This record gives sequence, C-alpha cells and structure tokens, in this order.
Amino acid sequence: MAGYVRFLFAIMLCIANMIIYGLKVNISTTIIGMVKSKVNTNINGSSYSAHECPQFEDTSLTTSADIEGPYSWSTTEQGLVVSLYFAGYMLGMFPAGYFADRFNTKWVLLISVFANSIFSLLVPLAAERIGVLLFLRFMAGLVSAANLPVVNVLVGKWVVYEEKSTWVAIINSGTSLGTVISILSSGLIMNSLGWEAVFYIHGVLPLIWCIIFALFFADNPETQKFISEPERDLIVKSYGHRQPSNSGINVPWREIFTSKPFWALVVTNGFGNFVWYFLLTQLPLYMNKMLRFNIKSNALISCSPYFINAITNPLLGKILDYGRRRGYWSQTNGRKLAVGVSCIPPSIMLLIIAYIGCERTGTTVLLILSIVVGGAIFVGHLTNQNDLAPNYAGILMGITNTPGTISAFLLPALVGALTENGHTFERWRYVIWINVVAQMFAFIVFIIFGSAKIQSWNYPGGRIPTEQNNGVNKNKEEDGVTSRML
Repeated sequence: MAGYVRFLFAIMLCIANMIIYGLKVNISTTIIGMVKSKVNTNINGSSYSAHECPQFEDTSLTTSADIEGPYSWSTTEQGLVVSLYFAGYMLGMFPAGYFADRFNTKWVLLISVFANSIFSLLVPLAAERIGVLLFLRFMAGLVSAANLPVVNVLVGKWVVYEEKSTWVAIINSGTSLGTVISILSSGLIMNSLGWEAVFYIHGVLPLIWCIIFALFFADNPETQKFISEPERDLIVKSYGHRQPSNSGINVPWREIFTSKPFWALVVTNGFGNFVWYFLLTQLPLYMNKMLRFNIKSNALISCSPYFINAITNPLLGKILDYGRRRGYWSQTNGRKLAVGVSCIPPSIMLLIIAYIGCERTGTTVLLILSIVVGGAIFVGHLTNQNDLAPNYAGILMGITNTPGTISAFLLPALVGALTENGHTFERWRYVIWINVVAQMFAFIVFIIFGSAKIQSWNYPGGRIPTEQNNGVNKNKEEDGVTSRML
C-alpha cells in the first residue's frame, strides 16, 4: 500500500476551498439582514405590497420575509457590496497565477486563507461606512484570487494522473460544501445572534486550518516529512507530475498564446461561469424578493443544491475516470461531456423559471437542479488548465479565470441597477437571458476547439516524453481515444 498522505493533502485543499468560498458568499445571505427594508405607501399613507407574488406574504413578525437592518443602502450599493469582491478577485487572478508558479505555493495559499479570515472579522466595523466596506470587499477578493491558481499548482504536484478526475472533483467539492455551510450558518446565526456574529464566527474558524496546514504539510511530496517512501515514489513518478519548483523556467508565452485549446479554454471560462456565479451570488436575493422566503427557509433552500453538489461532483469525476479507463471516451471527450452538463440543462431550466412566474414549488426545484448540474464546471473547464499543462497550471488558471470572473462582478451590479425601482419578473428575465446566451456560446466553443491533451509546450523545449509510466506516452492514448489506466 502506497500510503494516504496525498489523500489527506487533497482533503486540506478541499477545506481551503470551503473556507474561501464560504467567506466569498456569506455576505450574499447576510446582506438581506444588513439593510433596511423598503416600505411602499399609497397617496393616503397606507402601506401596500409591491411584490409580484403577494400570495406568499406573511406579515407576522416571526416569519416575515423582510428583516430590518441598520443600513439604508440602495440596491445598486448592495450589488456593489457583493460584486466588488469579484472585481478584486478578477484583477488579482493573473498575478496570483503567475506568482503561484514561482513561489512556495503552500505559503501563498496559507496567506490567502489567513488574510480572508482577518478581512471577515473586520466587516462589522467597516460596514459603518459604505466606502470602507466596498474597499474591504475589494481587498478580500484580491487576496482570494490566489486560491484557484495555487490549488491547480498543488494538484499538479500531489495528485496522481490516474486519480486526477476523482480527486480534483473531491477537492473542488469544497466550494460546494463551503457554500452550504456558509449560507446555512449565516441564516441561522443571523436569525439568532445578529448579522455581525456571522462575520466574527466565520472569521475565527479558518485560523485552525491555518495552524494545521502550516505545521504538518509541505509544498510538495519531495519535501514532505510525514510520508512513506513508496507513496512519495508513486506521486513523483506519476505521469505529468509537476516538479517542486518552476521558478527558473522560461514560460513559453508564444506557444501558450498561439494554442487553440488554450484560447478555447479562455472563452469557455469567460462565458461558461455565468450561470454558476449568477446563482451563487443572486439566488438568496431572488428567493427573498421574488418568492418571498424568510431568512431561515431561504438559507435552507439556497444551500441544499451545494450539498448535493458535494456528492454529485466526485461521483461525476469517478464516472469520467471509469469511462476513460474502460476506453468509452478520451480525457478530452470526458471534459467536453462535463462542459455540456454544466451548460445545457441549467440554461433550459433558467428559461423555464423566467416564464413561470409565481410557481413557487416548480421554480425552487428548478433552481436547485440548475446549481446541481451547473456544478459540473469543476470537473469540466475549471480542471482543463491542469490537463493542458501541469507545469504552468497556475499561470493558465490566472489567465483563463480572469475573464471567468467577469460574470461574478457584472451580474450582482446589473441586478442591483435593474431592480432599483423594484423587483419584477420582467427585470430579472433580462439577466436570465444574458446567462443562457453566455452558457450556450461557451458550450459550442469548447465542443469544437477544446482539448484535454497535455500540450507539447508543457515540456522543456516542447519535447513530449515518450517513456513515462512503463514506456507509454499517454498523449498517444488520447489520440487513439482508448486512454486505459496503466
């Protein structure tokens, strides 16, 4: 038996994703309780419902959908509180990816998690001035940008080729689990202790992970202390294994920017994340303003699909690995299958939601299913950087996920601007159509031009090794669409 340290390391990466994503989305739920609810009045001064589904209104104090917060922020300002995080995330993505390939990636990830923890603790203080809060959110996004590039680099160092789809799915399931825990606990904590307690509790707990990761884990298996030699050899000799340090290598910029699969990935990242980020950032708001769920019900329903994701994504990764081993599809076709799952079904379901109006049960089911199948992005195009070039996975993630974050920055601000004068199905419909068009465009591009073959420019001098893993070149396997496990 080779050992299990690589599995423990993968679980630590999964938890890191949980932390980053949890601190990313908690404000999407908490902001509902941070702002004052608008009261609409007639000319005679009496109040009336301005909601499109008044049949779901409950005016009792214990179950009302609206919570009275301390701040009088406009819907545009509320949108910016959410979206400016992603502005920092987007601007920091390429530098984070570049430096992740040149420094000790363990410490880059550690600093990212620690800084997020501190910024979370500062939110209640910063909220007293909207400008300070917006700046804090931007900075939180900036330091979070290192997360995905660093995780991609560490996957190249620690994950064995034959186990890649399975363990990448488990690692990325942390994004779903973090979202589940964050949304659910935010609603429950806010309902019991107030919105400030959400940021204090969420800010303290990640510090435990920081201590464990700093003391017991190394940047790479070559320097890991607590590992058996058979397991170290298994990882180091695995096909496509990334060497400990790439600080001295020359990045093949020309080859990267003239690569067709690379540009297919850039486009797919840019447009294929729309539905995921739309539902990630705006689902609690839609559930509250359109379907009129109170904060407890909202939190339970909003987090449920991410919990399912944490199960279905590793299962899908296992299926993709199994199909590749059995020769049913190549690594490339497996990625294309995952991209199709993440693009087509969610688009269809969102279009149905856009036109069924106040059908509360049907809309809720479709929203949950949209997130469940949309989560396939984590075993689809968000894994493709490591497919194309394990030695430059951080750089590729930094480049490709920069346009991939545009939707997360754009959509909350757009929803805020469109709903400044009230939430209506017609106004939300504009945003839904933007998401659908983007997803379908991403699917078409990746199906035609996408690839999961390791590119020649991944290797020094562009020379693909012909004697790895018992003398077999797996890129030849890919060409033959057999891709059997050795």
